[in-house]
Amino acid sequence: MSTLENIRQERIAKLQRLRDNGMDPYPARTERTHTITDFLEAYGELEKAQTSVTIAGRIMSIRDQGGVLFADLMDGTGKAQLVIQADTLGEEKLELFRSLVDGGDIIEAAGTAYTTKRGMQSLSVSGWRMLAKSLQPVPDQWYGIKDEDERYRKRYLDILLSPEIADRIRRRSLFWNTIRSYLLEQDFVEVETPALETTTGGADARPFVTHHHALDIDVYLRISAGELWQKRLMVAGLPKVFEIGRIFRNEGMSFEHLQDYTQLEYYQAFSDYEKGMEMITDLYRTIADKVYGTRIFTIKDFTVDLGKDWVIYDYCTLIQKEFGIDPLKKDTAEVAKALTSRAIPFDEEGFSIERGVDLLWKQLRKTLTGPGFLVRVPAYLEPLAKRSADDERVVERFQVLIAGSEMGKGFSELNDPVDQAGRFQHQQALRDGGDEEAQMNDASYVEALEYGMPPAFGFGLSERFFSFLEGVSAREAQIFPLMRPKTEDAKEPKTKERQVAVAVVRKEGLEPWQVLNTVAHLAAELGIREGRTLLTQDALTTADDERIPLNMRHAIILKETGDVAELRNLLRGAQANGLQAGAFTREMIETTNDRKIIETTAKMTFDEVDLLGVLVFGPASAVEPMTESFNRYA
Repeated sequence: MSTLENIRQERIAKLQRLRDNGMDPYPARTERTHTITDFLEAYGELEKAQTSVTIAGRIMSIRDQGGVLFADLMDGTGKAQLVIQADTLGEEKLELFRSLVDGGDIIEAAGTAYTTKRGMQSLSVSGWRMLAKSLQPVPDQWYGIKDEDERYRKRYLDILLSPEIADRIRRRSLFWNTIRSYLLEQDFVEVETPALETTTGGADARPFVTHHHALDIDVYLRISAGELWQKRLMVAGLPKVFEIGRIFRNEGMSFEHLQDYTQLEYYQAFSDYEKGMEMITDLYRTIADKVYGTRIFTIKDFTVDLGKDWVIYDYCTLIQKEFGIDPLKKDTAEVAKALTSRAIPFDEEGFSIERGVDLLWKQLRKTLTGPGFLVRVPAYLEPLAKRSADDERVVERFQVLIAGSEMGKGFSELNDPVDQAGRFQHQQALRDGGDEEAQMNDASYVEALEYGMPPAFGFGLSERFFSFLEGVSAREAQIFPLMRPKTEDAKEPKTKERQVAVAVVRKEGLEPWQVLNTVAHLAAELGIREGRTLLTQDALTTADDERIPLNMRHAIILKETGDVAELRNLLRGAQANGLQAGAFTREMIETTNDRKIIETTAKMTFDEVDLLGVLVFGPASAVEPMTESFNRYA
C-alpha cells in the first residue's frame, strides 16, 4: 500500500472516532459569526471587549509545541492563527484536536481575540467542531504542485495553494463585469443566442460537430458569440445588443489559442467602425484602470501603454513594405513565392490567396507593439464587413493590435444582402475545395438581411486579452482548462490525423556543433519515447540490394528562436496540452554526468533554466499553430 493510501486509511478511521465522540464529521450547518477578514478588521475592538467570535476555514498547517497547538486557518477571505491550549479549551478537547484534526480539515473554531508574545493577532480557541474531514492530504503550502499537468488536473489544489491564482480568478471576474457594466451603462441589452447551430457563422474556424438525438440532426457548436443572431436582432429593431459567452473552435492549441473560451460580441445600430475605434479605445482603458490600476503593461518582450495615442496600421502598406507584394492584386503565385522565400510553411494542396496572405500577415504581425488599429484589409479576407466607400477592394474593418497579437476585431457590418450572398457563395466554394475554416453559406441570414438591417458597428473580444494583461498563457488564465484524460489509452492518438515533429533551437550564441548536438539529442529523446511507432519500416532497399536502415514516418521540422522565454512558453504549452515534448538545456551540453545535471537543475527555478532547444511532437492541428510564429532555421 502506498504512503498516500496509508494516510487516507488512517483518516477514514478518524471519521468513526469523531462520531464516537459525538461529532458529525460533515455537518450541514455552521455557527460562524465572522469571516476571517471581518475578524481581523475588527480585531482591536474584539480583543478589548473579549467578545466571543466563531470563524471557520481550512487548516493549512499545525504546529504542536506540547502544551499548546498553533494552527493556520484559511477561509478564502484571509488567514488567521489559532491558539489551542488546555487552559482555554480543556485537556480532553485539546487531545481530541491533536489526535483527530489534520492539515486540510475544515473546522469551526470559537474563541476570543488573543495577541501572542510575538505580537501575532490570533484566536484563542475555547471550542471547535469538525465541518469537513479531509481524507486526502493537501500538498505542502510552500512547495505546491510542481508538475504542470497535475496542476491543471487538480486545479482546485493549485488555487488553494497559490494565492496569486485565486487573485487572478477574482480579476477575471472583474474583467468581464467591467465590460458588462460598461455596455449596460450605455443602454446595451445583454442577450443569449444559440450555442448549437445548423450552420456556423461569424468567424473563420473549424467547428465541433455533435448529434442532436431529439431532432436526429447533426449540429455545430458555435464559433462566435452569436454574431449572425445578434445582427438578426438589429433587423428585429433592437439597436444595441451584446453577449458574453462560451465559444468553441476545433483547432490547435498554443500559448494564445484554446478550443473553448469566453468571448464578448456587441452590435450597435446606426454606428460604424470609425466611431467604434473611439469606443474601443475607451473600453480598453477602462478595463486597465478598473482591473489593474495602470495602463502600462509588459507583455512578452513588449512594453505597451494603453494610455498613449493608438497607432493606425495599414494592412496593404505593411504587407507590401515587408514582402514586396500588393495583396490587392490577388496574385496567388506571387504570394506562394513570398512564403517560400521566407521559409514560411504552407499546404500546397488547396492553397488559396486568402490563406496565403493571412500567413504572410501572421508573420509580420508579431513585430508590432501597438496599441493600434489595423485597417484597409482586403475584402476577400472578411466576408461579413462592409466595403470601403473609397476603395471597394478593402473593407471597413479594424483589428486591435497589442504586443504582436490580435486583441479584438470590429467592423462596419455588411447589410447589403446581395453582396453578402455573393461573399457567402465564395466562402462556400473555398470550403467545398477543402478549406475547413472558410465560412458556411447561411441562406437564412441573407433572407433576414433582405428585410433590412440598419448600418451598424460590431465588435468581438476574447479572453486572450485578459491572458495578455496577466502575462500568462491562455490555458493558465482559464480556471479549469481542458485536459486529456489520465489513462493509458489516452497516450495514443485516437484518430489518423497527420503527426508532426517540430524542433525549435536557439541560434544566437551557439556554435554550429552545439546546434547539431541539441537537435540530435531532441531527436533521440523523441525516438526513445515513441519507439518503433515512428518508423515506416526497418530499412529501405536500393536498386543494387543494399539496405539503408530505419526510415522515420515523420520529418522533424527545424525552426529557430533567439529568445529563451519563447522556448519556455513553448515547453509549458506543449506539456499543458498533453503533447510529446523534449527539451535540451545548457547543462546537458556542458557535461555528460547525469547526476550533476540533476543536482544543478534542482537548484534552479524553471525561469532560470537555460533552454537551448525544445521539440514538440503530436497532431498537426495542435503542433503547427503552437509553432507557427517561429521561423524556419536558416
